[in-house]
Amino acid sequence: MGLMGAAVHAQPADRAAVPQPGQTPTVFEDVELVQRYQATITASDLAAHLFTFASDYFEGRETTTRGQKLAAYYLAGQYRKMGLAPKGTAQATHEYAPEAYLQPFTVYGKRIQSAALTAGKITHTFSAAEQSPHAYHLWGDNAQVEGGVVFAGYGIASEDLGYDDYAAIKANDLYINGKWLVILRDEPLQDAETSLLTGREPSPYSETFFNKVRALFTARAGIPAGVLIVNDIGPRAGEDAMREGATTRAGQLNTVGDLNLQAQGGGRGYPPFYAISSELANQLLKPSGKTVAELQAQINETLEPVVFEVEDVSVSSAITFETYEAQTENVLAFIEGSDPILKDEVVVVSSHYDHIGINPALAGDQINNGADDDGSGTVAILEMAEAFMQAKADGYGPRRSILFLNVSGEEKGLLGSEYYAAIEPVLPIEKTVTNLNIDMIGRLDPTHPGERDDYVYIIGSNLISQELHDLNVKANAVTGTDLELHERFNSKDDPNRFYQRSDHWNFGKQGIPFIFFFTGTHEDYHGVDDEPEKIEYDRMARIARLIFATAWQVANQDDPPAVSGTGFN
Repeated sequence: MGLMGAAVHAQPADRAAVPQPGQTPTVFEDVELVQRYQATITASDLAAHLFTFASDYFEGRETTTRGQKLAAYYLAGQYRKMGLAPKGTAQATHEYAPEAYLQPFTVYGKRIQSAALTAGKITHTFSAAEQSPHAYHLWGDNAQVEGGVVFAGYGIASEDLGYDDYAAIKANDLYINGKWLVILRDEPLQDAETSLLTGREPSPYSETFFNKVRALFTARAGIPAGVLIVNDIGPRAGEDAMREGATTRAGQLNTVGDLNLQAQGGGRGYPPFYAISSELANQLLKPSGKTVAELQAQINETLEPVVFEVEDVSVSSAITFETYEAQTENVLAFIEGSDPILKDEVVVVSSHYDHIGINPALAGDQINNGADDDGSGTVAILEMAEAFMQAKADGYGPRRSILFLNVSGEEKGLLGSEYYAAIEPVLPIEKTVTNLNIDMIGRLDPTHPGERDDYVYIIGSNLISQELHDLNVKANAVTGTDLELHERFNSKDDPNRFYQRSDHWNFGKQGIPFIFFFTGTHEDYHGVDDEPEKIEYDRMARIARLIFATAWQVANQDDPPAVSGTGFN
């Protein structure tokens, strides 16, 4: 879009009259008016922002780092240029200083210094300076744990795949609390590109071990002492899988690490996950008379889980940490409502602008630019904010107030939205009527089951307010954005648990109706190849126009969306 003041704004001269303040029509009362401002959200303008925002200049926008702070200043400058009011809490040295848009808060960091895995008489040490060829730490922060061993197959629990190791654990009355689970990486595979479970491309269980973390906790089969993932077996394991994985992970130890809103002690109690070699796994399984290769072959042939406890074997882990505190910032920009009564109510449009920063262990490109995650949602909010400001300049300001909220710390556990919603809500939470949250709307999900590429997943839309869901559907139809509003993940039973994996979660916990707009993960998720040239800008513009129309409707209808559902508290 053109600069405010320099652009030729859509003029209301062909309309009967500009309404008095507080009388802006809803989408359903005057769809042509809303379409006029929707049209200012264009693919080229989104790209202009994103090629800057997701450039190497911002260094991957890791929370608390220079790149994240530069990104916050970029957003503040854009909002200032558009004319939005600052709603930050930082002390600004000048009325035009960007700090006026910032909401600083303290986070407490914890970095692993070393992790030692002991099996039998041998200890495998992992640190930035030393990496055993047989074990390295992946995730989890329980400082001291020890227990026996259970072989748990692939560590998968999936109704869609028709395969569930944890159901087999329950059926066999295996007690896994306080035990170490040995699981195989990936899933049953015919080759690196084909799953034996589906005959198609591998599932998300082969994308990242975090999907196995989620399976463990959602299956509710028990809480193990820890998990050992055999990392050098199967068609997707490279010849140097252990060495390369350990080098990459070691390079991450001196980065930001885990963050929390409270000072952290020795550990929050998450079981540690380690990658281990098949040689170490075979030592642990020796009393069973089985090797990991034999067990993998058996499961892959039958596609039936194999689970059992290994007798007389014990494994322990000791993790040491360093702790620190640092500052990060949310960015808050505001359009005050024009209705003298409704302006005290607020619609929050949110995205997270942080990402995962730099991985110094990688060869070549080391910067995770996060174009889709969540540069796409962040620049969409900039475009919507400018569209609302153009409407306001033409006499069609929103009746309710609108807060454009870009949060930090999402990648560290939804910290920025938790800080805003639960600790320091700049605008009263009880007056917040809706949250529209945008996180990753720029790419195609390769597992999308629909026939159309012009889709967006809507998540949580009817958990708290059926009316909010319905008006979003209607806005999509009447304004002609005509997207496929797919509800694939719109369920508390979704094993991916997307309904709680972005910043709407912290508004939903406060009983605030929300919609999470999302187009799915992809092969570049949390990788250095999440670059702006891979974004589907035309479709992204349509999604942003839909969210704009939904925000317009909520901001201008007489009553806020009715709370009708049970939510997910």
